[in-house]
This record gives sequence, C-alpha cells and structure tokens, in this order.
Amino acid sequence: MGSQGLRNSHTGPIMSSTITRRILFCGTLAAIVLFLVTAFHYTALGSPETSEKIGKFASTVKTQVQEILSPASSATTEEHPGDEVSSDIYGTDSEKGTDEVGKHFHVDLSTEVTRFGGIEGCEYPVVIHITPDVHCTGALALYGSIVRNVLLQPALQEKTCVHFTYVDPELKTIHAMYRWPARDNPFTEVADCAALDNTPALNDIVPVRFQALVQIEKPAIMEAAMDTWLTALNKVHSWGFDVYPRILLLDADSMILTDLDLIFDETSPEYTIAGAADQWHNCRDRGRINGGMILLRPSRYFHITALERLYDPSASCKSGKWDQSEQELLNCICGTVGEDRGAPNEFACLVMPLYNSIWPRNYGCSAANVIPMRSIHFAAVPKPWKIDEEERLGERFDYGFWKCVRDGARAQDLDDLVACEIPASNVTRLVPESLEGL
Repeated sequence: MGSQGLRNSHTGPIMSSTITRRILFCGTLAAIVLFLVTAFHYTALGSPETSEKIGKFASTVKTQVQEILSPASSATTEEHPGDEVSSDIYGTDSEKGTDEVGKHFHVDLSTEVTRFGGIEGCEYPVVIHITPDVHCTGALALYGSIVRNVLLQPALQEKTCVHFTYVDPELKTIHAMYRWPARDNPFTEVADCAALDNTPALNDIVPVRFQALVQIEKPAIMEAAMDTWLTALNKVHSWGFDVYPRILLLDADSMILTDLDLIFDETSPEYTIAGAADQWHNCRDRGRINGGMILLRPSRYFHITALERLYDPSASCKSGKWDQSEQELLNCICGTVGEDRGAPNEFACLVMPLYNSIWPRNYGCSAANVIPMRSIHFAAVPKPWKIDEEERLGERFDYGFWKCVRDGARAQDLDDLVACEIPASNVTRLVPESLEGL
C-alpha cells in the first residue's frame, strides 16, 4: 500500500504545476485585453510620446507573459529533458541520518518532487548501468540486440526505449536524483560509450537517455566477492527510477534475442520484483533470483526501504557481508535465501520462467528448448569482451552472436544486426559441453 500510494502521488507536482500555469494564463490574458483596450483609446487620442511609452510597456508585458507560460526549464524539451537541475537541493549532509537501524537516511518521501518525464510512448523501458570501461562494450552489444529485436518485431517500435545509468560524483542528494532529468553522455572519451547515443541509425529505432545516480556509500559490513560487485551496488539507486510503472534492469553481459515485450506483458504487475532464476549447474534450481535481469516496479518507498537494509548489520541474510552485492539484497528482501523470519513479505516477488534469461550452462534445460530463449546472460562463464582472441568468439553460437551484434552496432548497420542469427535448439542444447575450453 505504501509504495502504491507513493506512485500515485507522483502525478501531484506535475498536475499542480499545469493548473497553476493555466490560472496564470487566464489572469494574464484578461490583463492583456484590458491593456489593449486602454492602449487603443490613449493612442488614438494622445501624443506620439504616449504611444511610444505604451509600445515599450506592451513589449515588457509580452516578455513577462512568455516567461510565465514557458516551462520551468528548457530541460523539459525532448532534446535536453533535464540538464538544468539543481545539483544540491538539501545540502551535502542534510540526508545523513543516524546509526540507528532504519534511520541511516533522512529523506522525506512525502516531499513533492518535480520529476522529468520518461520517453513518450515507451511501454518497454530497459535500464542498463554503465561504467567508462569494457562494460560499455557490453552495453553497446546489449543495446544493439534490443534494436535487432525491435527490427524483427516492428510492433515494438516507438514502444521500446533504453536508459543508461551512471554514477555522477557531482550529484549530492537522493532528492535531487529523484527528479530524473536526462543528462548528456558522460563517457564520450570511450569509443563504445560514445557510440551509445551517437548512432542515429540505432537511436532512431530505440531512443536512449542517460540518468545520473548518486554515489552509494559502502556499507561497513560489506566484503564484495568481486571488485565489480561493489560498483554494481550503485544499481540499487535505479530502483527509485519511477518515471515508468515498470522497468527492466539488465546487466551489460546480457543479450536480448526476442520477445522483449513478453517479458513485461506475461508478468503480472502485482510483483514489485520479478527476477531471472539464479540457476547453477542445475535445471531444477529455481529458488533464488539473479540480479542480471530484474523486472521492477520502482518507487521511492521501495528504494529507501532497500537502502536502509544495506546498512542494517543483521540484514545480510546469506553471507553476513553482502558479498553478492545487490543480488543478495534482492534475495533477502524476497526471502529466497537465509532463515525464514516468519514475517510476510511486503514486496511481492516472482522467479521468472527460465526461458526469459538463460545462462550458457543451462542451454540444455528443457525449458530453454520448448519456448524460444528470450535472452542470454553470460553468467558463470568468461565475459565475451574478455576473450583474448577475437576469432575464438566464433567457436560457439552465443559468443558469435554477441560479436555479430557488437560489430553491427559499431558499424550502425541495421541489415547486419538483422542478419545475426541464433541456431535451433538441437545446436544450442549441446553448447555446455564445450564450455570448459574457454
């Protein structure tokens, strides 16, 4: 109930702003009419000096009316929807709470936030977190695979969009982050990062935007099993990206193959968290959620609730030290790991069908061969960008597909993207046998 109430209240500031402008418009229009009648009278009867003064006054009124009726910021335009945003609303320290459990942050969720909208018409928004390194190569290939899916299923065009999140060290407060203005690409010095929004052929098919996240504070108990998982913890902030009813969070080591829309449409909106199965060498292992694909119902309430858990020393229910970053947090929230605390889960969770996100080690599972695989997640295998010899990427269909899509995205060639193919299940199911050679 709490998260639903917050989501519904988000339209408040926008509606209030619109009504205020309409009232100002009516009042200003009445004043202009009165002024014109008076001006006509005195211009007709008065001296040239009087006419000149009236003309100057009319020009001033015109300028003021334009300021009143214009949007609060040029940032609301489609090209630059949010570059002009206050970098510090509360001040750098005002959101700092106490060491008491549940009070680590001082963020008033009842405070109205003027949010900038998402991309108009987007029903299937995908969110990908990027850093200025090889992860942009993965993100570009993933983006290319989404464009390919839309090209092969034209009904998805103008309904699909991608938002790239990144950490902005200059962004000081969560409250400022909640405005979600679109930003310029922050990593243009990295070729594959720059290509994300500098490929018109792809961007015209699937529009993109960049969203800034606040740098997350490392929890005192955290000992990440991998260095990259500390960076991945910043993705928790995207759980408050509430400009859409639902968002699909994908890791950069993923690829969309087909039916992006069905990942959304076949999952009931009652679930706050719907995640891919975290399967490890076992087709029947479906008890945990993997953070590589999460269909999320975002809200500020859910975001802050999850953040507070990070700083609760007793909340790391599996490792006691958040060693699997945001993935362990998701599973602790859903109660899929750790001890049963005997309390009902406030946020409804679902483990997705296997075919929504397949790991290479699970290509042979029956569920991956009855319904077409909708995505691949390169989990528990070398990342494609870490394969030293490019020619080796062609030894298996999945790495070959990744290379094909990456190259097509780099070349901005839509025909090349469409030509990238996935073989039939009689081929894909045998791939796990060749994993050990990589």
